[in-house]
Amino acid sequence: MLVAHIREKDYERQLVTEHLKAVSKLGREYGQPLGMGALVELSGLLHDMGKLTKKFTEYLESVVIGKQKVKTKINHSSAGAVFLYKNFYNTNLVTENDFFQNMAIEIICMNILSHHAGLYDFLTMDRTTSDFIRRVSQEDLPNYEEVLQEWKRTGLDIKVEGLVKEAGLEVKQIIESIQGDEEHKKFSLIYFSFIQKLSFSCLIDADRTDTRRFEEDDQSPLQHNSKEIFEKAYSNIMQQIKEWNIAPENMSKLNRLRSMMSDKCDEVAGKESGIYKLSIPTGGGKTFASLRYALKHAIKHNKKRIIYIVPYTTILEQNAQEVRRFFDDEPHVLEHHANIIDDQSLDHYSDYYEMPNHKKLQLGRDNWDHPVIFTTMVQYLDTFFAKGTRKSRRLHNLTDAVIVIDEVQTVPVKHLDLFNSTVNFLTKIGKSSVLLCTATQPAVEYMKYPILLNDDAEMIDNLPQVAKEFERVKFHNYVTRAGWSTEQLSDFIIEKTIKHRTILIILNTKRAVLDLYQSLKNLESHHIFHLSTSMCPAHRKEKLREIKEKLNNQPVICISTQLIEAGVDISFEAVIRSLAGLDSIAQAAGRCNREGEAEFGDVYLVKSAVESLTHLKEIKVGIKTVLDYVLTENNHIENLLSPEMIERYFYYYYSFFKNNNFVPKNLERQLIEHLNNPSRFYGETKTVMQTMYRTVEQNFQAIEQSSKAIIVPHGARGKELIVDLNEEQSLEKLNQLMKEAQQYVVNIFDYQLQVLAQAGHLDTLYNDTLYVLHEDAYTEEYGLSVFGEGVLGDLIM
Repeated sequence: MLVAHIREKDYERQLVTEHLKAVSKLGREYGQPLGMGALVELSGLLHDMGKLTKKFTEYLESVVIGKQKVKTKINHSSAGAVFLYKNFYNTNLVTENDFFQNMAIEIICMNILSHHAGLYDFLTMDRTTSDFIRRVSQEDLPNYEEVLQEWKRTGLDIKVEGLVKEAGLEVKQIIESIQGDEEHKKFSLIYFSFIQKLSFSCLIDADRTDTRRFEEDDQSPLQHNSKEIFEKAYSNIMQQIKEWNIAPENMSKLNRLRSMMSDKCDEVAGKESGIYKLSIPTGGGKTFASLRYALKHAIKHNKKRIIYIVPYTTILEQNAQEVRRFFDDEPHVLEHHANIIDDQSLDHYSDYYEMPNHKKLQLGRDNWDHPVIFTTMVQYLDTFFAKGTRKSRRLHNLTDAVIVIDEVQTVPVKHLDLFNSTVNFLTKIGKSSVLLCTATQPAVEYMKYPILLNDDAEMIDNLPQVAKEFERVKFHNYVTRAGWSTEQLSDFIIEKTIKHRTILIILNTKRAVLDLYQSLKNLESHHIFHLSTSMCPAHRKEKLREIKEKLNNQPVICISTQLIEAGVDISFEAVIRSLAGLDSIAQAAGRCNREGEAEFGDVYLVKSAVESLTHLKEIKVGIKTVLDYVLTENNHIENLLSPEMIERYFYYYYSFFKNNNFVPKNLERQLIEHLNNPSRFYGETKTVMQTMYRTVEQNFQAIEQSSKAIIVPHGARGKELIVDLNEEQSLEKLNQLMKEAQQYVVNIFDYQLQVLAQAGHLDTLYNDTLYVLHEDAYTEEYGLSVFGEGVLGDLIM
């Protein structure tokens, strides 16, 4: 019997036919709600057809049972694609015009060819034959005749023709639905590229899931009863509101306003699926209000999951904790903090069977299959555009969902076209609903590739009046063109301690924060705290807990990077904000007088002369825009956060980038053009599909510089985790450790990684796919200290 997998712990065998049937069945389940059930089923049926040889079974026996290193790799990912292309391309089974059938076959063949190494390009920049055409046209594929003979013996061959017809019809229906919609028609070619990626995601997850279940001998059900889970959580929310309303006269003015915002979100949750905006001012109870909307909307429209996408680690940790209590602390809420694994190292190996640790990491349950997910904008963008297969696996779980995008104004400007296109795709083809949340809504609907908002998209009526009602701070302008030194800023802070018991200072770079902290840390009148993403999430949680305890009745000065300014539930009497974009200023103000403890708190705007912003272009442009177009206005301080001023700010901010094409250094055109009819530039292709996904993935970076996540030895548990990861673990145990380790990760730039490695402060595990830090390079006061300017760490990898 021919074998697809051999289980490591007991050498149990999974036959190729068993695996193909299971993956195709699961693929059908993933693809059917999206109108691509046959596309994915046929991809699954043929993806490992190349394993139908005695040589592959002997190879598995050698590497799994015999623990041998085998020099000759066996190509098992080409046979299914070659078979499908040779036998069904240009055969006109669907219509007289073979366009739809050929497109379906190309998508399926690409899925099969790519299911270990990632997607290929359909055409090349140098107009040579693409890898796709070269591989599906192979005439001398080793062992191919044996594969065909064994394939006929399986009896699965009789299903192929029917699935080809059905897949062609699916493509026809998808295309017609796009072309028939005038708004979405502009995005049609981009959507075709995303359809390739989405069907690929379904295949990858079906393949990895079946393999994991075999390896773990797991027979548990795969599906959550999301509706039942959401109904229970919604009931808990309504019970909470009922308790609050027992004595409404005891509610503060702010809490009454928050209750109104929440009620409004509940009221509009019954609207049709689509893209909406929630422009609640800072401190307006956005998390609670958006959850209320998401749960009710998901229940009404039978959505499978709720996904929160946030920019900063601290928002993720806090909001997930706030949401989790309505789910009775059951394990329905997943926090996805970081990519601990170096995916590039994994995907370098097209066949992982002789590397058991790589196999475990690839099969890990990292597919966002929980009812509620908290993750980040970096992870969201990577799911569509990053290299390899691990992140692509998650994409299909972004469909048929309610997606809440928090602080949408933080999307990197260079990726707005890509981001907007993904949001439109997920609502049109993916059947998801998207809620864009922020106190400072950017004008995303007026861009080259606009977000296609629903009619009456804004949930909150009469925004100017609402913003006025939420005012609880006064702004003070101390900005000078030259800026202040660390010493001058220290003196200013000490002066303000006479008036304010608690002060938060937010600066733009880690180094500026550290210098100011060192300048003030010996001040005896106040407790001085330093916060930055040089600390792992578990460390920051502890620090924030300590700060909050002392804020009740003791003098506190906290010096932080921007990680604290968005969404963190904490309140100071005064905030000092180093000049940044107006959206950042608004978020910083949200940490001042948050609960209306006083009539007004004080927010002081200053300019630091010691921040190196060379690599932080968007912050530099934000500062320039505020200086040139906001602080120059009459009555600017009184109206700093009015909807009109915010609209004015974003108009000039985005105007600055309008003529910047954001072309990667290795390319001549923007990334999105490689998904949108690239044959315009590189010549006609021999295929219907034109997507250059591999080119996009190789040149995509969610942030400017590439980075790595390293596990740090913070506290007793951090040290224990590193010890546990040094030991041989089962796949199930490794999954648990990986999820827990996200609380003990710090993200650093590649050059910082080299500095640590050269200094002897790093170890690597799992064949150089995991990095761990030595104890002597991490302190409880500072976290990890690798100097260099940047806000990388404030985004979760």
